Amino acid sequence: FVERLWSLVNVELPCDWEVVSLMSTCPYGRCLSPHLMRVEPDANEPEWRCRQGVNWGAQGMLYRTSTLPHLRERWQSIVFDEERPHCLNMDTALASLSNEFAYYAVPAVQDPGFISLSDLGSVRFTINAAAASG
Repeated sequence: FVERLWSLVNVELPCDWEVVSLMSTCPYGRCLSPHLMRVEPDANEPEWRCRQGVNWGAQGMLYRTSTLPHLRERWQSIVFDEERPHCLNMDTALASLSNEFAYYAVPAVQDPGFISLSDLGSVRFTINAAAASG
């Protein structure tokens, strides 16, 4: 993992990077290299829904610490906007701001990828399913 990540950052990642997702599901943007894409807001999805539907996942993230305070401030203003509840998903909200920040991602279809998910179940899914069934 360490050697592959080092190579990604030093060989493939452009110098302007501010955020990198090491595993993006349903990525939307432009391919830049064999392992990397530049995330873009999906103009096919409405802004009021935070362009929801693409770039899911925040399991492994890299943040440039020098730009993080500004990114966090802008990001929080989107995530905690009561008028846009779909933006509560932090990964989607970040992707919706990708035209303001240099956001890159490794598509989840990479094999082998940088990280993987284990199927350990989801407490959130269990709660939602129980509520739906009555």
